[in-house]
Amino acid sequence: MEHSTSSLAPPAPLTAANLHSSRSSSRIRRAETSDSDKAGRTWAREVDDPWDACILTLDGGGIRGYSSLMILKALMHEIWIWEERLEKEECDDSEARASRKDSGSHLREGRRREGEVVAPGALEEDEMTTSDTKRKAFVEEELLPCHYFDFMYGTSTGGLIATMLGRLRMTTTECLEVYRTVGNELFGRRKSNIPLVTKYYHEPLEKAVQDIVGSRCHEHENCDGKEDMHPFDIEESAAMGLTPFDVDKPRVCQSCCLTATHDQNLSEAYLLRTYPHYYSENAPNWITRYNEGAEPLKIWEVTRATSAAPFYFKMLEVEIDGQYRSFKDGGIRENNPSGAALSEFHSLYEGRAENPALLLSVGTGRPDHTHDGFAAAWPGPFGNIPFIRTALEKRAVLQNLLIKYTEGEKQHAQMREHARGEHTWYKRLNVTDGLQDMSLDDWVKGDWHGEKDVPGGASLTRMEKVTEAYLARDFDGIFDSYGPPSTMLQQAAEKLVRQRRAREQEGGERWETFIGKHLHKKEEDKPEVELAS
Repeated sequence: MEHSTSSLAPPAPLTAANLHSSRSSSRIRRAETSDSDKAGRTWAREVDDPWDACILTLDGGGIRGYSSLMILKALMHEIWIWEERLEKEECDDSEARASRKDSGSHLREGRRREGEVVAPGALEEDEMTTSDTKRKAFVEEELLPCHYFDFMYGTSTGGLIATMLGRLRMTTTECLEVYRTVGNELFGRRKSNIPLVTKYYHEPLEKAVQDIVGSRCHEHENCDGKEDMHPFDIEESAAMGLTPFDVDKPRVCQSCCLTATHDQNLSEAYLLRTYPHYYSENAPNWITRYNEGAEPLKIWEVTRATSAAPFYFKMLEVEIDGQYRSFKDGGIRENNPSGAALSEFHSLYEGRAENPALLLSVGTGRPDHTHDGFAAAWPGPFGNIPFIRTALEKRAVLQNLLIKYTEGEKQHAQMREHARGEHTWYKRLNVTDGLQDMSLDDWVKGDWHGEKDVPGGASLTRMEKVTEAYLARDFDGIFDSYGPPSTMLQQAAEKLVRQRRAREQEGGERWETFIGKHLHKKEEDKPEVELAS
């Protein structure tokens, strides 16, 4: 009998090389594929409370916000798939139950004809059952993100998107079209090429937002969008005084834009809300206490305030309660608004819920951390000259600071640790490769969907390709927590759909208010016209 010697071979000697390899491999996460909580599957199909908060947060990133919208459009596609799937399952189950009851009805009717006694009320219950189940059809392009999220938070152009989706209740397709148009109007023509001088005109953004508001206004005839307030009901907010915003009362999807204002004692972002929030006595002491209330600003003023990136657009100066305030891009404080959103959640839902049903964070592309503040070696003999090395290091530090200004990965790491992973209520979708060196105002002419020399076409095509590649790629243990982006996208969609359907099934004033029935003017009854005899 032959004996294998492989099992008796001594272990390989421990060297620095294989020790380093072992340590490196231990830092790479593994994909979770089982039907378990670790794989996110059980979380996605469970609904604890239909009205647990569903929150969307959107990073700043200038024109790269187009990538965020592409991700959200993919999310709405998955939502449509889940709506159709669950609607079919529900209808099939209803028809099956009705069929079984019909069969039982016929059986009892036969027994009754044979003289068997039927229990009182049994036949009447069967006769009330119908198998006529109507299945609702969902149109993908008409699905509104505001019907799935309770709160939307955005910084800079993320704030612009949050305003369009949340406050103005637009579809992702409409937002993409607006983004392409506004992108060309904003970045297609420079105001100045002088370094450290404001590059672009802010008026096109103001006009674009005003036009959108005017076209979607249901309150004023011939609305020009210049006077519509950002808070949903400014008069009711004033009447409430310092009363905390009650999330259990009927409400629509709320939005919040992060901005920065000058205050010697203020180190965090300044929140411009559509809802009046005041911190209660029971608010946790460990949360960040941002400004309170809901500033009485116009919608276009809020979008200007959150997107006034230094050196790109002039800051907004506006009078509030008799005092002039200056607002800049919120990315100065918090470019990734997920931390602010979670802090707001804990203060709004204190005693109601421990965690949101979902907090979905969407980024504008991971930055290039190849050198992360350290200069790359300059090839050739000049690279070792001391003053050149010093200059390169200073330049690298400056570039690193600019990267930190527009990235949100540090906040993401903190959120992931707080949520103990991304397989339950916290998830982040952010393109991992392809947008590293894309500037905030990248707007290059080129081909786009078969058309030649389209303004911004090359930039749009690039963002579309890298975003699609990101959503389609396999699991990457360096970036992904437990599954590839497509898995997180599908699970987030399933969770949102199940939450929405549970709310609809509950019905009532709270549901009707949430879907915005009260926001549309009812047509006045027309006087009856007598017919000529």
